[in-house]
Amino acid sequence: MNTFMGGRIPRIITITFIFLCIFMYSSAKPQYSYAQTPDVNPSTQAGGTAIEPSADLTDPGIQNELKKAVDAFNASQFTETLNVLKALYAKHPEIVPPRIVLAQWFAQADLGTAVRTNLEMGTEEAPADPEAYLLLAEISLKQGSLTAAEALLSQAASKLKAYTANPTRKQNLSRSLRRVTTDFYEARERWSNMEESINQQMEADGTTAELLRKKGVAVFQQKKDAEAKKLFVEADRLEANMESKGLPADAIMSRLYSLRDDNDNARKSIEAALEANPASREVLILSIQMKIRDDKLEEAKPLAEKLLKDDPASLSAKELGATVALYLEDYSTAEKLFEELLLAAPMETKHANGLALALCEQDSSEKIQRALAYAVENVRKDQNSSEYMGTLGWVLYKANQLEESANALKQSAASGQINAATAYYFARLAVTTGKTEEAKQLLNAALNSGSQFAKRRDAVKLLATLSK
Repeated sequence: MNTFMGGRIPRIITITFIFLCIFMYSSAKPQYSYAQTPDVNPSTQAGGTAIEPSADLTDPGIQNELKKAVDAFNASQFTETLNVLKALYAKHPEIVPPRIVLAQWFAQADLGTAVRTNLEMGTEEAPADPEAYLLLAEISLKQGSLTAAEALLSQAASKLKAYTANPTRKQNLSRSLRRVTTDFYEARERWSNMEESINQQMEADGTTAELLRKKGVAVFQQKKDAEAKKLFVEADRLEANMESKGLPADAIMSRLYSLRDDNDNARKSIEAALEANPASREVLILSIQMKIRDDKLEEAKPLAEKLLKDDPASLSAKELGATVALYLEDYSTAEKLFEELLLAAPMETKHANGLALALCEQDSSEKIQRALAYAVENVRKDQNSSEYMGTLGWVLYKANQLEESANALKQSAASGQINAATAYYFARLAVTTGKTEEAKQLLNAALNSGSQFAKRRDAVKLLATLSK
């Protein structure tokens, strides 16, 4: 009996799934997220909407062979599985080639190495079939191997043009090829090509809100802002009566303006989005993030409270609420929320970092010791993080261990770069040791970095005091 990676795989493959894999192809479209390479997983390729009539699923012979393949696969007898599928494919060339079927099953079993291996073998054993090339292109795209993705897409397109074995499968593969090609152009930032590709998708597959938003991104990146806004508005209109909706037009515009560093228009757009969609969780999150960045913490606080009230179990709501509380020096609230976050995700170091910062600011030796324990553990978990080393330095400073604090902060700066928060910590230590000019330089560096950090307001006050 053959095994993979030294053990048996879970018994997850069913006859129903087999039918979908072998006789159909329909690409599941990832949820649209602008400015990101789509999350591609070959396991999403199983499934479909129509079965090619030339494949008779009631044929007892096909049924029996499929059951043999299923049983062999679930017993980790992969050579036997492949032999059965090859024999079936030889009789029914309209179905998906054996190696691609195996790749899909391995994907369902979370065995990624075997997925790639079988797709690579698929290009050798069924060189005229386009699907392996298309799936490999998606994998390459996800991994950022854009040159490889482009070459594979070219191969897929060429082979798909000549493919005649199954008209329904060809139609579905063509739809997927158009989608992946659009995603490739987005990853390459070839915006005019992306726009053209989306036009082809809409002409062939119909106009959807998702495609309109993708086209809006491509148009915006070509500096056609008004046209992009119209596309986003039209996408909103298409989804007006749907329960599940995408990000509203003004919210998308705000994110795109932020990427362009056009902060004035980003603010105006998110304010318009919040006014029109006051109950939207996504808009609330973007609004809070914008206000934190702009140091409008008093305005961010009621929004963060509303977000948390609407969804008390939301980790993102707790994160934003904890951040706003920390920045506003409401340390007890920050402590409570960071503790809840850490309870939900005990290995999440950023939550432990926030908790350490909240604890060390409180007038309690017990809490400072707890802060120190979290800071030390974070550094142990991620010894290359200058941020966590900087936090350790600050907690040691608050514990009045100045020599140890100086050593930790020096280690934080060992890479030659320090973040704004750590520059502030250095400045406070410099003031303590009478190095006023050095402190002023550090504070100016922190404040001119453009980064928001918990002690920004303190940094402004300290710099003003030292400059008198």
